[in-house]
Amino acid sequence: MMSIEEFLIICFGLIIVLQCFFMYIMSRRIQQLLNEQSRIGGDIEISDSELEALTKNVEEFKKHNI
Repeated sequence: MMSIEEFLIICFGLIIVLQCFFMYIMSRRIQQLLNEQSRIGGDIEISDSELEALTKNVEEFKKHNI
């Protein structure tokens, strides 16, 4: 028969293993999100010349429609 101390040690050991599992899952998810963020960040980068050309096109479009 187990004493209360042995039971608590086993319970705390299981809790620690469970916490380690959750930390592993969370770190994997964080890495996925960081990879996705860097991929999306690369897609939306725009250079100064592209921004100037876009601004110029919008201004010309406004002039023609008004």
